[in-house]
Amino acid sequence: MKVNFSFFLIACFLGLISCSDHALLDRNKAIENNLWLNKNVPEFSVNVEDANKPYNLYLNLRNTMEYPFSSIYVLVHQKNPDASKKTYRVKVELSNREGLWLGKSAGAIFNHQARFLRGYFFPDSGTYTFQLEQNMRLDPIPGINDVGLRIEPDIRETSK
Repeated sequence: MKVNFSFFLIACFLGLISCSDHALLDRNKAIENNLWLNKNVPEFSVNVEDANKPYNLYLNLRNTMEYPFSSIYVLVHQKNPDASKKTYRVKVELSNREGLWLGKSAGAIFNHQARFLRGYFFPDSGTYTFQLEQNMRLDPIPGINDVGLRIEPDIRETSK
């Protein structure tokens, strides 16, 4: 059976284009020695050009089996271009009732992505700064590898 090579190349190219990531931001920052201190507040900046478009915001987190709890609370501080501020308290379930770790695993590391805003409209265009602060009683928290933020257009809203 003879396969048309140019058809194959075009199909691969279209497949790659359709899978492209349109996220405004998808970045993580490592937590030194896997010990997240209260004073360690990773910061992320993103430029929002279209405030008329809805976005989904996700908290990214990677933990090891050394993490001592089944969930974690994180404060997401948002600073707007006009210097006004807003804070979201995000809870991420890391294990189930039986103590089995949730998320996608890569050996002994577990990846989590928790959406905390869906269909969110930024108040204005400009540069936004986000800070991620652990909100647990234990300081430092062991077993946290890195934390991050993902901001992507809300496709379900724009496809209407």
